[in-house]
Amino acid sequence: MLRRIPPVILIVMLLAIYGFLLTFIEDPVNTLIILGLSALLFIVVRNYLRTGSFFQRSSGPRKPKPTKPKSPGLRQATKKQAPTPRRDHPFRVIDGKKGKAKQKQDDQNSHNNISH
Repeated sequence: MLRRIPPVILIVMLLAIYGFLLTFIEDPVNTLIILGLSALLFIVVRNYLRTGSFFQRSSGPRKPKPTKPKSPGLRQATKKQAPTPRRDHPFRVIDGKKGKAKQKQDDQNSHNNISH
């Protein structure tokens, strides 16, 4: 379903078309040169954004870019994947002396309170 174009954008587009027609009627050669250079600039920028270089390299065999397989988003969202097994935790616990004195006192108190 087509959305309704806002009136402000329509007015700007009509003014742009009107201005283009006026400049084209006054100086068609210069207008065509500007249009051609604009199209060339658009193509060069688009090529640079896609490949990372301004011009295509024709020397040597090219390696094809690895393409990611497109998977439908709706099916993948409903499909449950098998849970991966959990790996061992990569961190080690280093024993220190910080809580040991308190634990010894608690152990001694618990031994003293036990009746035989």
